[in-house]
Amino acid sequence: MSEFVTLSKSSPEFESYLLGTFAKDKRALPVQTLNVNSASETVTFKIVSVSTLEFPPRIVRIMKTVKFRSFLFILVPLFLILTKNIVDQTLRDPISTLISTFGVICAFISVNLRNDYTDHVRGVDRVLERSGSRAIQNGWTTAAHIKSLSTVFLWISLICSLPVMFAYNEVAIVIVVAALIGLWAQFQKRISFKYQIGGEFALFLMFGPLLTVGYQLAMGAPFDKESLWIGVVWGWAVLFVVHLRNFINILPSSQAGFRNTVNWLGFDRSRRLIAIWWAIFLIINLFYHTVYAGKYWGVYVSVALVFLSCTFISKLKSLSSPVGGDLRQVFKYGFTLFLFTIGLWVFECLWYLLAS
Repeated sequence: MSEFVTLSKSSPEFESYLLGTFAKDKRALPVQTLNVNSASETVTFKIVSVSTLEFPPRIVRIMKTVKFRSFLFILVPLFLILTKNIVDQTLRDPISTLISTFGVICAFISVNLRNDYTDHVRGVDRVLERSGSRAIQNGWTTAAHIKSLSTVFLWISLICSLPVMFAYNEVAIVIVVAALIGLWAQFQKRISFKYQIGGEFALFLMFGPLLTVGYQLAMGAPFDKESLWIGVVWGWAVLFVVHLRNFINILPSSQAGFRNTVNWLGFDRSRRLIAIWWAIFLIINLFYHTVYAGKYWGVYVSVALVFLSCTFISKLKSLSSPVGGDLRQVFKYGFTLFLFTIGLWVFECLWYLLAS
């Protein structure tokens, strides 16, 4: 039989239940959180025995815990830079490239795990039902274990970065800037930088220019403007998805007091933000392809995207309320548009790779 325990943040047992360290054979599953992220916060936990929990297959748990589907956000830009340098014949250090690839993946896993831990402790994943991997909330593991795993993968990524930085000093600058952004994110007092107004800019830098330029330099290739532009285009596309996710959670996150650019703008102005953001993406994507990839790809890819974008913008404009199934349908269509764009870009790179 399950037991329910309600604790306030001032309770000495609160942290142990939140982190899952109160018992080795039991899990404290948060079922209700009130006054989240405040001094008067209270959480009701459902105490269950680990032996009574239903676990999916181990591989499924691992993939969901590390958010395997989100690997798209780093593997695609790495692929774009890799194929660019293969075609340009500027990939000079395959070993450094392999080490860097492994290090970036480990760093990304560390960030994903740390975000799960942070968002659980600060209430984001306890309030927003679709946020995070749900590994902690489902009782598959504890917040304390997730934090420890995050530290392990962080150390692995740092170890991988050492030989690359010694071989190419320019990479050290990129890693230091990325580390400073990461430290700033983790030491926010109230909540992670994802939920700070304008904090999305840090995501733009991390997933965009810093990632692509750093990977380019780690290959032993010289810095060029194309790698920077790939980062700008990709970072802008990633933020489009971030804004979309924040948009579908605008009501519960606003009620819980979480802040980001979408919440700050409100429902109506956020619709305009997303539409304008995508329109700017189409423009910078056309510019990049026209300058670096040829007018053929630039024009035809842009025409296809503009045609598909009309339906998305129409669906976005037709929304009248931040509740209901229409909001999620808009997200699905927008995310499908994002995936279609990725597919075209990857196909384009493969075309150049096979033609070289």
